[in-house]
Amino acid sequence: MFMYNGYSSYDTDIQKHIICNSTCTIFPSAIAEKTLIPCIAYIHDLIVTNRPFSVTTDKDMKWLLEIFSFGFTCEDSSIYQLCANVYVEWLKVFDQQQQQSNNNIEQNVPACIPSILREKTEFYWSQMFWHLYHLFVIHDEKNADLLTKRMYSHKVLRQLQTMISQTELTFNLWNILLQVFLAIGDAVLAMPYRTNEEGSAILSHRLVPSIYQVWLVACKKMNPSPGLWRTFRDYAYQWRHRPAVIYDWAQLCCVLSSYVVNKFCWPDYVPVPYTCTETDQGDFIQKIIDSFDLYSLVTTWLKFLTILRNPADCGDVSIFLRMPRYVNALESQNSGTKAKDFTSLQELPKIFVNATKAVAMFVDIWLGKEVDPTTELYSPKPVSSTGTSSTPDGSSLQQRTRDSVRVPPPPPLPPSILPYGPDSVRSKVKSQSDRKVSMAIAPSFTQSSGPPAVGNSTVNSSISNMESTSRILRINRPTVNSLFHLYGPYVLDACLLLSKERQQRYDITLT
Repeated sequence: MFMYNGYSSYDTDIQKHIICNSTCTIFPSAIAEKTLIPCIAYIHDLIVTNRPFSVTTDKDMKWLLEIFSFGFTCEDSSIYQLCANVYVEWLKVFDQQQQQSNNNIEQNVPACIPSILREKTEFYWSQMFWHLYHLFVIHDEKNADLLTKRMYSHKVLRQLQTMISQTELTFNLWNILLQVFLAIGDAVLAMPYRTNEEGSAILSHRLVPSIYQVWLVACKKMNPSPGLWRTFRDYAYQWRHRPAVIYDWAQLCCVLSSYVVNKFCWPDYVPVPYTCTETDQGDFIQKIIDSFDLYSLVTTWLKFLTILRNPADCGDVSIFLRMPRYVNALESQNSGTKAKDFTSLQELPKIFVNATKAVAMFVDIWLGKEVDPTTELYSPKPVSSTGTSSTPDGSSLQQRTRDSVRVPPPPPLPPSILPYGPDSVRSKVKSQSDRKVSMAIAPSFTQSSGPPAVGNSTVNSSISNMESTSRILRINRPTVNSLFHLYGPYVLDACLLLSKERQQRYDITLT
């Protein structure tokens, strides 16, 4: 809970770097866009035809970066798609350097990559990574082609993850890259959304697993600093209204928990395999998890387990309404927006159920049971356009969610055992007398040749139940105290959620 106290957050540095300081911003947007389109189109043609690029000095390269920095902030699809294509090709400079370091021979470097970029890769890409941030956001409420923007955002994410999986970055570049991913996540995931068809809602299903995967690879290759982890935790606290955030967190934590149990407790326990349909990095992430030693595995598991703080908060709407993004959206002038208008708040019951199911699977793993997150959790994507998703058994997701959160009322008692009237007194006295008679007759069965047939079947069924239970639960499993010490706040806060809401309503009525 307090593992990052005393460490400063990187939020100030992130907010400073996401501002576009290009010299092109001193001109009106229309004039600046008309000026830079021919330059970017010429560079793109050089890349397509693989012709030599004549930029050889720092002065020329700096001028180019000023153009691309402004180009990514433009919402004209003909501009930012050219910028994205150029940067995707220039990212391949890391692949060439990795091949040269592995083979110790000169490789045929594409001529479209400037020589100055090959010589000072870390220096320039420490600035160029921040330019990619602007591809994922909409600036100043400009009209944007969201379909094209989402397509090129996916292209950049794919190339970034490919570069990370195939190259060895320096510690400085890793720090910058993790901050860039956090900045992108904060811009896309922290915003409340009204429909599941919004650009941020659709992009979240692709962005969330990428963020988790990049951080998991970083844990293996460079061990992020506590300050970065604190920044990640502060940002992720505001992302929990996204179904994909809870779903992918639960899946990853189940995988890491199963590997901890396999290496720490039971070598014969089969770990949960990592699966991801949104990215093409599933096999690589599985290899990364397999390569963790016990110490790195345990520390990584604990950090990811606590990255969302208390997941039981997903059932408390008041926590989200106090967040700055929701406050600004509700208090903005002439908006007329109410809390019920946000689909992100309507998704909270489903998210809460997924969070509680995740905690239940964590406990089952420590008890030696096999779990499957892909079948236990509700899908983060909306299944139907009517707003009600369907579960595998065909029932409505909203109905299943309501039944999971609310405790059903007890069935009505039959009139014969109602707790009032003389009949109930007579039945109670009769039951007590019958109990005494049965207790007096019970020893006679032990003295006879054997119990009756019904008793024999009952004993056999109880023995079979005990044998099946012993096969599921391990003998040296953790105690209840240990499990509650680890997951107690999650479980207890989830159980007391309804009581807290009633107390808040009672306090409001008193005031």
